[in-house]
Amino acid sequence: MFDFLKDINIIDAIDILTVSFLLYLIFLWFKRTKSVFIFVGIVISSIAYLVVRVLGLRLAATLMQGFFAVILIAIVVIFQEEIRRLFEQVALFSLAPKLRKTKMNQYYQSRIDVLTDAAFFLAKKHIGAIVVLKGKDTLLRNTQHGITLNGKLSAPLLKSIFDTHSDGHDGAVIIEDNTVLQFACHLPLSKDISQLRDKGTRHAAALGLSEVTDALCVVISETTGEISIYQNGKLSMIKDRKAFQELIERFYKSLGNAQEIYSNRNFITANFKQKFIVVLLSMFLWWFFVHESVVVYKSFDVPIEHISLDRNLNIAELTPQQGKIVLCAPRRNFYFVNNRDIEVLVKIINIDDLNKAEDGSYNLIITASDVTLPGTYSIVNIFPRGVNLKIKKTEGVK
Repeated sequence: MFDFLKDINIIDAIDILTVSFLLYLIFLWFKRTKSVFIFVGIVISSIAYLVVRVLGLRLAATLMQGFFAVILIAIVVIFQEEIRRLFEQVALFSLAPKLRKTKMNQYYQSRIDVLTDAAFFLAKKHIGAIVVLKGKDTLLRNTQHGITLNGKLSAPLLKSIFDTHSDGHDGAVIIEDNTVLQFACHLPLSKDISQLRDKGTRHAAALGLSEVTDALCVVISETTGEISIYQNGKLSMIKDRKAFQELIERFYKSLGNAQEIYSNRNFITANFKQKFIVVLLSMFLWWFFVHESVVVYKSFDVPIEHISLDRNLNIAELTPQQGKIVLCAPRRNFYFVNNRDIEVLVKIINIDDLNKAEDGSYNLIITASDVTLPGTYSIVNIFPRGVNLKIKKTEGVK
């Protein structure tokens, strides 16, 4: 069963490990977006498709190909935000480590300053507000009634949105990167009474969103002017500007830092079960698409049959009665093929088309059109190429 392992050379091993690494990164991406079940579903569907291909179920394989085309488009549409962020991170980590660190610090510091100025201004004025900093998870499925803005992040913009005379000041502002995506958003309310004691609806909304996504939610209390931060379902009370900046900085660095993926220690020990599965999956894919796609040659001993299309001819004997057909095709095409699936049927249309050998005996050349195959194969050779027929004319038949 595992004879194919001896065919794996160093290049194939590198190929398998490369695919395993890519599959593992895809798994981590689905895991961070809380969509790991979609990844599992795609893997199971892919294995089912390969099984269908192996069994030769052409209708089912065609339908599944259409299904995968639709699913691919749906994934691109549903996860367009995550895909864009993924390519941004790939571009960022292609830089040298020192340059990358400098770029990341510059990338985040201006945003941190804007958020700090706006938050402490609103807190000083006792203006209630909810500011949501988007993490790696999509927020579209957990927010409602938001008004699209797509404006550049700035302190004056945040101050104007949460001005008490603004129609959208009671909702939440969604910020991604350096852009205010939406304002006046309604967030899911938390039911964690222990953390919401003596706190209002803004706190319940911020805590509720932090429980279902990795977003960071900043809440400014309208009554006390206190600044609270909710992240991963936990509350942090902010005492001064330094504490606020440090917490926001840690949040942004966690988004842009992929050390959890690339560090040697974590890469070896973390998610060992998942890594083992993706390696097995990569080996299976290599086996099916590489090892089993190699063209091989197989011979089959099949009976030679005949049919006369001329009623005046009576075939008394055909020799030999068995021949050998040599076929070539990818290795996987021979899984369920045996001698009974191949048929050699010589057709005698007219006696004038035959080569007479002696009295009553004729020679007939077997051609590829006389061979019936169960699938897509190439006929390499036919043994013997010709057969001998003893033919008698049937008298009185017209």
